[in-house]
Amino acid sequence: MGLFSNKKIIILVVITIILIGLVGGTYAFFTSSKTNSGNIVGSTYNSNFGIEVFEVQKSTSLIPLSDDLVTTAISKTDNKCLDNDGQQICSLYKLDVVNNGSPIKLQGFIRTSTSTYTSNNLKYMVYTSNGNQFTPVTDALTLTHGSGDTVYFKKDSNNYVTNMSDGTNSPQKITYYIVFWISEVEGDQNEDQSKSFDCKVGFESIYGDKLTSTFVVST
Repeated sequence: MGLFSNKKIIILVVITIILIGLVGGTYAFFTSSKTNSGNIVGSTYNSNFGIEVFEVQKSTSLIPLSDDLVTTAISKTDNKCLDNDGQQICSLYKLDVVNNGSPIKLQGFIRTSTSTYTSNNLKYMVYTSNGNQFTPVTDALTLTHGSGDTVYFKKDSNNYVTNMSDGTNSPQKITYYIVFWISEVEGDQNEDQSKSFDCKVGFESIYGDKLTSTFVVST
C-alpha cells in the first residue's frame, strides 16, 4: 500500500441558511449567523489540520445580485455586500485552513443537510484576498438541495485542490473567503421565497482514516 489510502479525513463546519421571501415581492431574505466560533481539528497519523470560520458580513435581508457583480460587492473597503442604496446583496465569511502536520492536499466542499429550496438561484463562490483585492479560486457554484448533496469547490469544472505545506514545525495557514448570494434572474423570483437551506462547509483528504468534526452555525 502506498502513502495514500482510499479512506478520507473529513472536517466540516455546519452553516444554517434561511431564505424567507417578501409576500408578493420579487426579493428574498437571507439570514445566517453562527452561535459559536472555534477551531475544528482533525488529527490522524501525521495529519493535523483544522478550519475556523469568521463572519465578515452577515446579511439579514438579502436581495438578488447579478453573478458578475459579486466580486465588486465584496471588494469594497467599506460596506461589503451592500449596494449603493445600502441594501444587503450577499453574506461573506472568512475561512482559515491551518495545517500543523505533514503536507496534505485538501478538497473543499459544501454539503446540503436539509433544504426546501427548489430553484438554481442560491450560489456560492470562494476567493483568496490580498487586502481588498479579491481573487476567485472557484467558479460561481450552484447549491443543490437533496440531503447529502455535495458541491465541491471547482474551477473550470475541475475540483480545486488546497495544497497545505508542512506545518510540523510552524503552522501553515491558507485563508479563503466564501460568499453566498441569490443570483438575479429575469422576471420575479417568487420561487425563492419562504425557503430554508442548511449546509456543511468542509474539507476532505484521502490521507488516513475518516474523521468528522462539526460546530453549529445557525439562524
